[in-house]
Amino acid sequence: MYIGQYKHTIDSKNRLFLPSGFRGKNDVFILTQGLEGCVYLYDMAYWKKVLEKLDSLSLSDKVEERAFKRLLLSGAFKTSLDFQGRILMPKNLKEYAKIKSEVIIIGVGNRAELWDIRRWSKYYKQKANISFRKIAGKLEI
Repeated sequence: MYIGQYKHTIDSKNRLFLPSGFRGKNDVFILTQGLEGCVYLYDMAYWKKVLEKLDSLSLSDKVEERAFKRLLLSGAFKTSLDFQGRILMPKNLKEYAKIKSEVIIIGVGNRAELWDIRRWSKYYKQKANISFRKIAGKLEI
């Protein structure tokens, strides 16, 4: 399970340190386009579940279904930890998420999300924080 948030910097070779709490027993991960302009990071066990969900997806609009699958899967990248606990961030995903150098890695349960720090700050203030307060009151947590 991925929880917490960590700030790191991408180096000049597009390598990003992955916090030890996010590594666990895993050394191979899948990166792909996420929603709201971030990059999703999955361990291989959960990635297999994502693929199963995609296989069973049955939208009435098949053009939309194919387009979604194409974008999610064509942008996916398999990466492994190096001996220093870093993963490689491919250029296309770095550009997609508008990541410059500072990255915030957040845990959201079954995946981690990689955000450009400025983009995360804006999203947090304009969307996430407001939704959190709104929903938390209903859940009584």
